Amino acid sequence: MPRLRPHRLTALLTAMLGLALLHLGATPASAQPDSAASPQVAGCVGASFSKTLRNGEAICNGNYLVRMQGNGDLVLRVISTGRACWTSGTAGIWSNDAYAMFIQNPLGDRPYVDIFQVSKGRIGRILGAHTQYNHGTNANVNSKGEFWVGYRRVASC
Repeated sequence: MPRLRPHRLTALLTAMLGLALLHLGATPASAQPDSAASPQVAGCVGASFSKTLRNGEAICNGNYLVRMQGNGDLVLRVISTGRACWTSGTAGIWSNDAYAMFIQNPLGDRPYVDIFQVSKGRIGRILGAHTQYNHGTNANVNSKGEFWVGYRRVASC
């Protein structure tokens, strides 16, 4: 019988426990929706960011997250299924040096999120909006699965 590595054994035992709980009528924690404060969402830094979202970090709210992937793609996902609803389209070769930066732009121009790879510089921009009287101060995801940059909805699930 082949030996299982510790991380694979843990995953196998977790899956078996989940099936046992389902059989008993309970909902395993892994199947329950995550919240922004949930430790189950790796890399979650809250529901918004106003400076930098680094490789592997995510903003989370309810069952939705927006994660900065190392390949340069910013991705809106449904947490419970892992389904991607939207991507920034900036994926490249996997390099783990990508990050997103929110720029408020208070002098009247629209706020935006720039996506960078350290090795390549800026690889994309997502434009947001201000209102007549309020400047957008962050990028966020809400509990309805909408990703906003300032006062502009950029994507939704």
